[in-house]
Amino acid sequence: MNDLKLASFKDLIKNRRSVRSFTKESVDVHLIEEVMEAVKFSPTPTNRQCFKFIGVSDPLMIEEIRQEVLLSTEKIASNLDEERSKSFREYAQWFSFFNKAPIVLFAFFRFFSSRLPTSEKKGASIEGVAELQAFGGAIHGLLLGLEAVGLSACWMSGPLVAEEKILSKLKIERPWRLGAVIPVGYTDSKPAVPKKPEFSAIFQWSE
Repeated sequence: MNDLKLASFKDLIKNRRSVRSFTKESVDVHLIEEVMEAVKFSPTPTNRQCFKFIGVSDPLMIEEIRQEVLLSTEKIASNLDEERSKSFREYAQWFSFFNKAPIVLFAFFRFFSSRLPTSEKKGASIEGVAELQAFGGAIHGLLLGLEAVGLSACWMSGPLVAEEKILSKLKIERPWRLGAVIPVGYTDSKPAVPKKPEFSAIFQWSE
């Protein structure tokens, strides 16, 4: 039984891809809700509710948000020198394709005051580290859950260039922050497996 569970997990995590092109097939919102019901059980280092999601299926709202991303991208590019502006614009073409999906999920996180005592010695702050870990874990759980129900998605950070405008559009107030934009839908074919590091590069036993 354990071997079957491990095999299923490995298949799930290996088969998932970042999909950037979607069919026009609609998505049953109940599938999204079922996955989200599971995501709420994602482990958190401090057991605090530091993440939440908003789903958008209205094409007009999605396009409005896309336009804000395009405007923010252009504003950034216009303040760069010619060479850097050209390079940024080429990279920024991947910031706005989320409008190709029938549903877009917007993921938010917030920080809490640390429960650990403050050290008198100066060093790297751990404030917010637990929340960021929990947020990333929730996103990963979400992506695997979507894969499990036959949906495709992509973890995007580019749209964060328009964070303030997106927060306003979705009526989200501080201290919540936009952490990811995730287009969701169906794809005809999944991309090839991207190059991954050797196993020894990501894991080793302490000597």
